[in-house]
Amino acid sequence: MPLTKTNTGSAIRGRVNPNQAQRRDCQEVIARVNFADLGRGARTLYTVGVARLDMQGHTAEGDANLQVQIGGGTVAAAIIANTVQRTTNLENQRGVSNGVISVLTQSLDTGTVWNLTGSLP
Repeated sequence: MPLTKTNTGSAIRGRVNPNQAQRRDCQEVIARVNFADLGRGARTLYTVGVARLDMQGHTAEGDANLQVQIGGGTVAAAIIANTVQRTTNLENQRGVSNGVISVLTQSLDTGTVWNLTGSLP
């Protein structure tokens, strides 16, 4: 099953609307995501300027909750399905990383939570 990017339509609670300089920091921190980050525990993964990418942890189903934050507010949020995280092929893992970057960027642009679902070998 291919990867599917879905806008949940749910507005990000406590959303911070970044100015142009903050938005550049957000884009740069999003670009640092790699496949291995999906298996990490709750913590800050990367910081660029005022923006940070946080792994909020995993849901009961094992889905990863990633958020880009500025201060105490969230700028972008994405839920990455457990099935996506089980990808074993190195090339497909790079594709997953690109998918995560894409859904976080879409969330930044729309102010809504995005999901990445599906599975790859």
